[in-house]
Amino acid sequence: MFKGRSPIEIMIITFTFVIGFSILATGATIAIVEIKDPSVDTTKVQDLLFNLISGIVGALLGLLAGQNNTPTPPPPPPPSTPAPRQTRKQPLP
Repeated sequence: MFKGRSPIEIMIITFTFVIGFSILATGATIAIVEIKDPSVDTTKVQDLLFNLISGIVGALLGLLAGQNNTPTPPPPPPPSTPAPRQTRKQPLP
């Protein structure tokens, strides 16, 4: 899975897995708490989870928008200047 990937890509994949697991675990915890005791107020945790998800999605979209995968064309060659003309000096008669 990591063969041929740059260190930045590996870091992003690892970051995404860790954050994704944390979000899923928090969502599962909220669901379990709501099922066990429906009278518990979990709105603050739900808002926090929603804000976290929004921030992560925004960061990933910003990262994707900031990447430039199109190669830049090489700069044009410098204008060539003709070599100075060399003239032969002819001996005086």
